[in-house]
Amino acid sequence: MCTLCRRNLLTGERYRRWEPPEPQRTTLAVCALCEPEAGRMGWVRAEAGEERQGAQAPSPTVRLVA
Repeated sequence: MCTLCRRNLLTGERYRRWEPPEPQRTTLAVCALCEPEAGRMGWVRAEAGEERQGAQAPSPTVRLVA
């Protein structure tokens, strides 16, 4: 989920980690659409590169129904 727009990230969608200027200095996920807004708000991009939202495969006990 994007921290700024609260939109759920889609499988395979790219996002980056940003640090808000608050003293807690935690990294938060921000989607590509909200990156300019995060920069205007004074957030700092974390050192890690782009990440992707992953998907989990269904468990072997789950039966797929058409």
